[in-house]
Amino acid sequence: MSFLKNNLQKTFSDQDQKIIFNRRLHNKKEQKMTLIIGFKCAEGVCLVSDTRITNLETQEFEYESKVLTPLQNTPFIAGAAGYTRLFREFNRKLPDKVSTRFNEVQLKNLRALIDSGLSRKEAVERLYPKTNTEQQKQEISQGEKDSDQVPEESQYDVPLTYSYSSEDFIDDCKGLIKEISKQVEDDPQAIEVLIGLKRRDGESPSLHFIDSQGNEEEIDTFYPIGSGSPYVRMFFNKLYDYDKTIMELITQAFRTIVYTSNIALEASVGYTNEHPIEAYTVLNNGAAGIIRFKNELEVISNLESEMRGEFEVLIKNSRVKPLEWAEP
Repeated sequence: MSFLKNNLQKTFSDQDQKIIFNRRLHNKKEQKMTLIIGFKCAEGVCLVSDTRITNLETQEFEYESKVLTPLQNTPFIAGAAGYTRLFREFNRKLPDKVSTRFNEVQLKNLRALIDSGLSRKEAVERLYPKTNTEQQKQEISQGEKDSDQVPEESQYDVPLTYSYSSEDFIDDCKGLIKEISKQVEDDPQAIEVLIGLKRRDGESPSLHFIDSQGNEEEIDTFYPIGSGSPYVRMFFNKLYDYDKTIMELITQAFRTIVYTSNIALEASVGYTNEHPIEAYTVLNNGAAGIIRFKNELEVISNLESEMRGEFEVLIKNSRVKPLEWAEP
């Protein structure tokens, strides 16, 4: 349970939110889930997400990460929203798809290095100089699947011919989305994906949106996906500024998710103390992954208290003139 729900006299428990959610499911087989806020700023790109997932069979709330870093040591992050079974399928299949493509690229590099005059052992050490175990080196030398680790440096100064690029990553995401969305062809928003990546050294990270038809658009400011999107456009839009620090904007995204879950009572959006709101970044220096905060629970608690106090005061002190009877 969140701090706000623990403190309010009239609480909205998980059971209360399930009742709200079930009412919204009336005459519907599925309900779109999730809230992920993607934004760009001077320091890089960030995806901020809630962690609640509703099991449509049991109507129980589950909590897990919704943003992926599908390839180790690479500046790629991706988060999906939409129908639960679809974005879970995306999250399950994307790492395997990316790793398979990366392995294919590395095997092509292995052959090219051998053709350049290196021995098989030297070629493997060029690809994986320090990161792989002897067993992993043996697997790649035999043409088998290797780990998805990225080489750091090598004593063999031979350029690699092939690479798994950011454009390859975008194409893989688009292809997987098209494949998955065929299950719900009558809904153009059945699944949506946000991607953060860094293309080349010297270029700032970029943010991309992909719809369920595989159409891709680069985003220059911010973009929300999921059932809580309307509240982001109303709320985060007033707080966003490209020149704010990334921590300031993450805090504002936290505030938006707190509002969506606790004030707007969007039942498919939520978090717990054990599974708080999460933020994944791709920074200008190429560092990518989840951000760990030392005070996230304190910040969430303060945001919830702020929400409760401001909205209670707003309602109690409202000066809106009452409705009046019309003349007969």
